[in-house]
Amino acid sequence: MTSRQVLLIGVFVGFCVSLAVLALLWFGVAGVLNVGRTDLMYIFWPSSLMLTVGWRSTAHGIATTVVSVAINCLLYMAVAYGFYRIALGCQ
Repeated sequence: MTSRQVLLIGVFVGFCVSLAVLALLWFGVAGVLNVGRTDLMYIFWPSSLMLTVGWRSTAHGIATTVVSVAINCLLYMAVAYGFYRIALGCQ
């Protein structure tokens, strides 16, 4: 597996996680992500905290959501690449 494939997989997983959380928020059932007092939404999508800040207009809310999804994709890409480099070092 090449590093490019690992990076693309990381972006894909980050996008899928963001899409799943946004779907749960849209349908109003995001509460299923709570385990005890821990909200898994903030663990799987840390930049989702941006979604609760300053949605004054639709354009601003859409832009905030797009930036938050992009940050999450970059985060998952970095984590996947880090694991890839660690796995290469163990060989």
